[in-house]
Formats: sequence, structure tokens, C-alpha cells
Amino acid sequence: MNMRKYFIYSLPLGAVVLLGGQFAHAVDFKFSGEIRPRFEFADRVLGAPKNNNRTFTTVRTRLGVKATVDSNTSAFIQLQDVRTWGGEKPTTAPPSITQTGTSVSANGLDIHQAYIDLSNVLGTDIHLKGGRQEIIFDEHRLFGNIGWIQQGQSFDAIRGDAVLGQLNKKLSLTTFYGQTLSKDTHPTLKNTIDTVATFESSFAGLRLTYKLGDKGDRITPYVYYALNPARTGKAFAAGGTGTVTTPLARNIEYVGGYLAKHFNVMNQNFRFRFDGAYEFGSVTTARDIKAYMLTASLGTGLDVMNGAHVVFWYDYLSGDTNTNDATDHTFTTPYATNHKFYGLMDKFLNIPVAGLQDIAIKAWIKPTEKIKLAIQLHQFLSARTSTATAPPRNIGQEIDTSASYPLAKHTKLTLGYSHYFGQGTVSAGGVAGGGSHNAAIANSTLDGNWFYAMVDFKI
Repeated sequence: MNMRKYFIYSLPLGAVVLLGGQFAHAVDFKFSGEIRPRFEFADRVLGAPKNNNRTFTTVRTRLGVKATVDSNTSAFIQLQDVRTWGGEKPTTAPPSITQTGTSVSANGLDIHQAYIDLSNVLGTDIHLKGGRQEIIFDEHRLFGNIGWIQQGQSFDAIRGDAVLGQLNKKLSLTTFYGQTLSKDTHPTLKNTIDTVATFESSFAGLRLTYKLGDKGDRITPYVYYALNPARTGKAFAAGGTGTVTTPLARNIEYVGGYLAKHFNVMNQNFRFRFDGAYEFGSVTTARDIKAYMLTASLGTGLDVMNGAHVVFWYDYLSGDTNTNDATDHTFTTPYATNHKFYGLMDKFLNIPVAGLQDIAIKAWIKPTEKIKLAIQLHQFLSARTSTATAPPRNIGQEIDTSASYPLAKHTKLTLGYSHYFGQGTVSAGGVAGGGSHNAAIANSTLDGNWFYAMVDFKI
């Protein structure tokens, strides 16, 4: 990294540290950090022949500081560096014990979050957060921080939360706006950020939450709007066929609701969760969008060993195999953490054009106080099969296993192994792949293995 970049990136954190020394008596500083190296091995990567494998190691490094001025005012800055081991040369010339120096390509440093947090605005129950921030709603189903991937996901956004009426402060309103692609023509920005597309991309939403209890139980109807989110999908030209891989100009609305509720049956505690949404809108080529999502889970704790939990899970995301009509029925998850839901191997980071059904059992058990073992069993099905060329309805099964153990205070080791049992072949239009160990290739087999070992140090 050249000195100019280093200086620019160091300014925010350096300023906070300096202010901490000057005004420690008036401002409370709290530091946080994370170092997370992860080794991965993937055998028979999607689209590759048998025994074609990849191995790689990535690392995420984060350093954050929260400055609290008073009970109503604070700010948070979080620096992040993400890189692949070996992606940055140690010297500018071939390594040698007689040569020193640093690579000029160390440009992985970034600001992951930087926002101002205000409470009791104007003496009311309004809470505002503005700046670069993570946005997480309802277990990451449509908006999440995608924490599994090393770089994560954050947004340039503003968010407001307010308690409505008295009602024992059970009713609250959340509104937000974010921008993901700018068409700004400012002289210093024109040739840097306006390179991916010729349109702007943004999102907004409104959520009303009513608390049903003090265990996170709640019911939340919501309305979201997304302007031109980049995604792949069906060819949207009238009468078109096939798929496209470039961003499509589209306007999408989501109307849905989330419900979480604990209940007791025969002295056994259960948690039920439901999330459903209807997606509608249009694209610039005059094609309509009409799709929906229905998901539910039921889980309970088990009094065995040092604790256990089991969850029964079902997801249905509508699909479409007819490219000649005027409507697209494939449901999209715009900014979701799909890694949490549709198998840890990330074969469905993008929802297949034919839609997706996921029938799953997820469980964990602690045989000792420190060791935690987890397993997920998935049966994947297409949501729609209406033509001879459509993907098969059964598109495979996946088993995900993991074991975690605390190596020391603030440090955890996690080992994971997954296997996908492929079912025939699925075209690139049928399954949109994702992740560093996955790619969508036409007529590719889906079976394969994946192993990872990760150490997470976090304060």
C-alpha cells in the first residue's frame, strides 16, 4: 500500500485515538476487534470434473472503536482488511533474504462501518443512525450482513426507529433508506464509481413491530422497495428465452410479515417462526414481476448432555420456467444472508430461476461444556417444473456438519465438513451458484465435498 492510501485510511481511527487522549474525561471509548483466518478445501467444484479441487486461505481483520459522548450520542468506526493468503507479495521483487520492502498492491483495507448514533432526538422516542452500517432484519432473510463471507456486507444508509404511543412501548416503527450504486457526476467521483452500470441503485423500507413477549417474540409487517438491484435471471425481453448474467434495470416492491413466538406444550418449550413475502414490480422491458416466499420453522431445546436443540425447517421460494410469457415468477432475496438458510455450501446464494424448496432438519448438541457439534440435513427441490427442459424437481441433498471449541478466551476453533449429493444435472439457469468455491456452469453436476477450518479471535 502506498503512503498516501495508508495516510487516508488511518485518518479516521487516528483522529479517534487522538481525541481519546485529549478528551478521555468527556468521551467514553470502547474498542473492538476481530482476526478470523479460514482455510477451505472444495472437491469437485460445481461444473468441474471429479477430483478437481481448490484450496485457499482467507483472513478478515477488523478494528473498531465506539465513542460515546453521552447517553444520547455516539459514533462507531470499524476498519476492515480482507485478503487471501499469498495474494500480497512480501516484497516488490522475488523473495530473498537479502531483499526487503513491501508490496505496493496491499489495497484490501476498507471502512466497513462508520456511523453516528443518536437517541431521544428532539426529546422524543426517535432513534437515528446515519452512515455506513450493517442492516439486519428478521434473521437475515431479506436484509443481512452476510457475516460468513470475510468481507461481510454493509450499506451507506440512514435508519430511524421510533416507539409509537404508550402501549407499554410494545409498538415501534422502523424506516430506512440506503444507496448501493451511485450515478454521481461529482468531478472526483465520475470515473470511479459510475463504472458498473449507467443507473442508480437504492432501497428503502418501512417496518411496524409489535412485541409479543420478552423472548424476542414479535409480529412485524413490512414494505420494502428496491430500485434496480443487480441480479441474474430470466431474459426479460418480450418473448425472450434463456438467462442473462448482467444487472437488469428493475423496480421491485416487497410486502410481507415476520412472526416469532415461543409456546409451551406438555412442559416442552417450542419456538415457531414464519416469514412470508409477496414480490411485485416491473423491468424496463415492460415485463411484470409476481413472486412469493413462504418459510417456517419449529424448534425446541433438548435436556440431554450439556444442552441440545433441534429445528424443523421449510422454505418455499416461487420459480418460473416459462420464458415466453410477460411475467417473471422467480422470487429474489435482494440483500440476504442466504448462507444461513439454503445449505452452508452456498450452492443457492442466488435463487434458481425455477425457484427453490428446502426441507431441512438442523440440530446441535454439546457433549461437553466446551464442545459444540452441529448438523444440517437438506432436501432441495425445484419450486416449479413445467417444461421438458426444466431442471429436475429433485435437485439434491446436502449434509453440513461442524464442531467448535474455545481455544482460549475470546478465541474459538471451528471445523466443518459438507457434502452435496447431486441429482442429475442442472443448467446454469436452474442453479445460480455463488461463493469462492462455487460457480454456475451449464449442465454441471452438483455433487461435491467442502471442508473448512477457522479460528475466530474476537473482542
